[in-house]
Parts: sequence; C-alpha cells; structure tokens
Amino acid sequence: MKRIYKQAYGFLTIVLFFTFGLFPAKVHAQYDDANISYNDFYQNLSPYGQWIEDPQYGYVWSPTQDGSFRPYYTSGHWVMTEYGNTWVSDYPWGWACFHYGRWTYDNYYGWIWIPGTNWGPAWVCWRYGDGFYGWAPLGPGYDLNSSVGYGCPNDWWVFIPPQYIYTGNYYHYWNGPRGNSHIIGNTNIVNNIYAANSVTYVSGPHTKDIENVTHQPVQVYQLANGTSLNTHVHNNIVKMYRPAEIRPAASVNGQRPAPPNVVSAPQPIKPAQSVNTAQTSTPPFREDIPKNNGHYDAVGTHITETATPQPPVKKNDSRPYEWDVNRPIPQPPKPEPAPAPQPAPRPQPQPKNNPQPQPRPQPQQRPQPQPQPRPAPAPPREGERR
Repeated sequence: MKRIYKQAYGFLTIVLFFTFGLFPAKVHAQYDDANISYNDFYQNLSPYGQWIEDPQYGYVWSPTQDGSFRPYYTSGHWVMTEYGNTWVSDYPWGWACFHYGRWTYDNYYGWIWIPGTNWGPAWVCWRYGDGFYGWAPLGPGYDLNSSVGYGCPNDWWVFIPPQYIYTGNYYHYWNGPRGNSHIIGNTNIVNNIYAANSVTYVSGPHTKDIENVTHQPVQVYQLANGTSLNTHVHNNIVKMYRPAEIRPAASVNGQRPAPPNVVSAPQPIKPAQSVNTAQTSTPPFREDIPKNNGHYDAVGTHITETATPQPPVKKNDSRPYEWDVNRPIPQPPKPEPAPAPQPAPRPQPQPKNNPQPQPRPQPQQRPQPQPQPRPAPAPPREGERR
C-alpha cells in the first residue's frame, strides 16, 4: 500500500510541476516592443555615423563609410529564413539600417538611411533572368502594393549568378554597374510578397526557385530574437535584435528627443540619384560637417529602457522627425508627351506633261483671181468698117 501511495505522490508531483509552471520559464528577448522608440536609433547609431536634419525627411543618418559602401552589398550576406531572403549584416548597426526604413543616394551625402517603424528581413527589390539574380535597396515612398514597377537608378542594382547568392563577398561575382542596363533589359521583377502583422515586404526568390536554377540545396535558417545588437549565425539559427515595431520617441518635458550632434542639412536631399562610381573616398558632405564634440550614450544603453508608451502612429502622419517611409511621395503629374511630328507627305510624282500632237494647220487656200470681164469693144469710128 505504501508503495502505491509513493507512486501516486510522485505522479501528482509531476502533474503539479507541469500544471503550475514550477519548471524554469523559457527566457525571452529582453525587450518590449511597446518600449522601443526612435530614440534607440538616435543613440545607438550615433557612434557610427552622422545624423542630419533634412527639411523633407526629418532626421536621417549618414554612415561613416567611404565611397565603396553599398547597402545590402558591403559587409554582409543573404541567408534564407522562414521570412524569405534575410540580410545578415556584419556592421554593429546593421540590426537597424537593413531591417527598418529605406535607403537613398545623393551625390553630396552618399548613401542616406531614412528610419522606419516596421521590421522586415530586408527592404529590397529583386530581379531574375539572363542567368542572374539581382537586388536593389528600396527608396523612400515606394508602395509595395502599387501596381507600378519599382524604378531606381540602374546602378543601384547588384547582379550575380544564382549559385553565389548565399556566399557573401559579392564583389568577386559582380561585374559592377557597367553591365546593369543590359541585364535589367533581360530580367523581370520577382514579385514574391510576404505579409505579416499588417506589414508587407518582398521576400525574394523562393527556396525551390533557387534550387531549380543552381541544382544545389538551400539551407533554411530559423530566425530567433536576440538581445545583442550584433547579429549571430550559429548552426541553423540566426539570432537578431528585431523589435517588431519602433514607436515614436517619447516626449520629454513637451519636447521630442533629437539625435546627438545632429546637424542641419547644408542642402536638401535630392531625389534618388545614380551612384558616383568614381567616388572612392568619403562623400563631400563628410568634409563639411563640424567635428563631433557632443555626448552620446554608450551603444546599447537604450535596449532595456522604459519609454512612455505612445499611441500607434497613423500611416498618414506627416511629422517631420518620424517620416513614414511607406508613405508614397506625391509625384507631380507627368506632362503629356508632345505629339511626334508627322512626316511630311511625300510628293506624288506628277505625270509628265507630254503635249498631245496638235493637228497640223491646213494651209490657207489662196483666193483664185476672178476673171476680169473683157471690156466692151469701142464703137466704130465714122468711116471704119465693122
């Protein structure tokens, strides 16, 4: 009987452990999406670049990189995850700038990052064809739900053979932008869209598509939340710091936080421009900014901070310091193209003016002389015979 009681007691103990959670709970990421704000961007990116206040986009960020830098090309590589093609960056600021917001290029500033609120595996557009896969960073204002194809300068695209997508060191396999125009003309947009939590992004080519082209298996990684700002890949897991949404920066004493050492834009950021491939040194802007003489918090200071919860921001909010990268930029109506000049009608050949033979004029008949009447004989004189 005692043995039966012991067995029942042991069974009950096991049930209580599982029922009431007496075993140690699983450790989750040490952040709360409601407490992550733009201030995390401002503070944690300041050591690696310059914040600029632009009249259109608000606070934007210029990385401290030379002219060879390209987003989604330099110091990183692609991996396939359950979310699609995911960019793994080697930069300590890559958790932010390749998974939130958009990029644009200005010849004066170089590459500029515009913060965004929603996480994605990568904010790029993909193309395939002619024996190449290609991708280009999405610029601000492009609506993924638009039926209009993505248009950006041709030299924003990187094209490499499919078998090298997941290798990294893409400069070994890309011939540079000089051949892009030809390749773009022989490739099509990859319209594989992924939607989750009201967020839509381009997931890129599917696993099977790449395997069918390369005849090689594609490893699919599991994406896990991490507490470190550095992204780590181990075995089949990619651990990344990735709050689902970045909230507006909480106001302090009625004032919205600003990035450390922010400078006013010397000139407005222009619409997307072609990359200055001859520029291998630092962009001109970096020579004009004042030296960093301010203070910024240590990297990662704001990961676990508790910010004042903010209501969700509507997508049509136009506050200048939190520009909505998913808001389409109103474009001026394109002028109607002038009608092409019509070619002048070719003159019709005129028939040769061959004169019709005219009848030869008949010679005028000379009037025949009329016979003159013979004069009557004179009367005989006296004494003459008749």
